[in-house]
Amino acid sequence: MELSAEGLITLTAVLREGTFEAAAASLHVTPSAVSQRIKSLEQSVGRVLVRRTKPVTPTSDGEVLARLGEQWDVLVAEARGELIGAAPEFDGDPRHLPRVELSIACNADSLATWFLPVLAQLHRDHAVALDVNRDDESVTAAMLRAGDVIGAVTSDPIGVRGCATIELGSLRYRPVASQDFIDHWLPSGVRARDMGYAPMVMFDSNDHLQIKMMKQLVAEPISPPVHYIPAAAEYRRAIVAGIGWGAVPEVDLDDEYLGRDLVPLSSKPLDVPLFWQYWKLRSPAVTALTEIIVDHARRSLVPPRRATAAQARPSGSR
Repeated sequence: MELSAEGLITLTAVLREGTFEAAAASLHVTPSAVSQRIKSLEQSVGRVLVRRTKPVTPTSDGEVLARLGEQWDVLVAEARGELIGAAPEFDGDPRHLPRVELSIACNADSLATWFLPVLAQLHRDHAVALDVNRDDESVTAAMLRAGDVIGAVTSDPIGVRGCATIELGSLRYRPVASQDFIDHWLPSGVRARDMGYAPMVMFDSNDHLQIKMMKQLVAEPISPPVHYIPAAAEYRRAIVAGIGWGAVPEVDLDDEYLGRDLVPLSSKPLDVPLFWQYWKLRSPAVTALTEIIVDHARRSLVPPRRATAAQARPSGSR
């Protein structure tokens, strides 16, 4: 089996652009040349790699080679940076080095709390250009499988083929509301009868974290009214404004501005274990990113040993 760099580059272009025609335009070749390259690659490996739909989607075998193609791009970019840095004509200014493009995925609450310092340190210490995709863990796993991202912060510990998994610790959540909301909707405290009418703020329809928190607050099954606010900052502002109650990271309660108008509904937290899944790739940039993520997670998250069985991971997170 022979794999050409040209074939891998064409495959990643087709999957990135969605059609053979768009991929041809991005590669500055004809659509027939793109089609021939894909057929040649499929014949070489003896597998169908893409579904000829609109948009084009990879088969499970195509996902493997798409990930390889993206890895090739990262390694080539790193090699280019090293060669330019060693070239006699290089002026010595690190700002002029070519940047390695890294695409990663992260859940919204991590991005809004502990993960931005990770990106800041990586950008400060390494010549990289970052593309951060924010979504729930089921989508980030699909991004890893398809090779769209080199790594993902996720609440899903099930490893993606070809990726390594590191347990980072847990992001701790507390159920909160504004005092005005509590006075109006929960004057007698957190009771199932009142919670069934008290509006709840959810991130989106996949916010299983919120559902698990609700079940932790009241034993009886309830179906309260729901407001969907799919943005981390606006989600918190909605709770402060009294639109509903919701679960927020504990670190927000310690913030001088975010936490001052949020009142806990319970002293019992909910810990969501987080994992870093990333390509098994000998890349200086990926290695550096992984080391920085692990270092910041140890300083910002609840250590794994403190998470109890009663606080098992929810089936989704934000």
